[in-house]
Amino acid sequence: MSERKSRLRMSALTAPAIPLLAVAIMGAVGIALLQGDSPPAETIAAPPPDARSYLSEMRLRRFDENGQMDYRATAERATYFADGSLALSTVDVDYLGGDRSVWTLTAPSGRVPPSQDRIELTGAVNVHGRDDAGMPLDFNTEQLLVELETETLRSEAPVELRSPDKRIEAVGLVTDFQGTRVKLLNRVRAQINE
Repeated sequence: MSERKSRLRMSALTAPAIPLLAVAIMGAVGIALLQGDSPPAETIAAPPPDARSYLSEMRLRRFDENGQMDYRATAERATYFADGSLALSTVDVDYLGGDRSVWTLTAPSGRVPPSQDRIELTGAVNVHGRDDAGMPLDFNTEQLLVELETETLRSEAPVELRSPDKRIEAVGLVTDFQGTRVKLLNRVRAQINE
């Protein structure tokens, strides 16, 4: 009987603790449910096997040896590879060569090769700017090299160039960052609007 009495005493002592334990469990469940309302974790596509790291929503400002801004770029994602190259997605580049630049570039993808001073833009590359007379001048192409050392934009692909008074198609284009010289390379066809 003494064993039965000790069990009764034990349950008499633990009986008041049961509601407290229930309140603690309900609190923990409530906290877990509230945390469940937070947005789901970002799903990340598997990187290529030789990728070392990536940045999302990259904002880059590059300065020259005098501390002046050389260009600025943004990318939705930048993947850094073992060879030192960068792969970019949803790319915007402007301020090319400083505040004298007239061009704004957008592209769905791009690449910065290892140990090279250029940006390779690919896909539907759209370029907005002005010519040396200040007239709006836009062009699009599937491939564009931004050559930082020579401060030129270069394409070997078909290009469509538009301004308020003309539409020009060509294969290949070279222009400087300031828009003072736009050279169309091959098979140039122009439509002039008067």
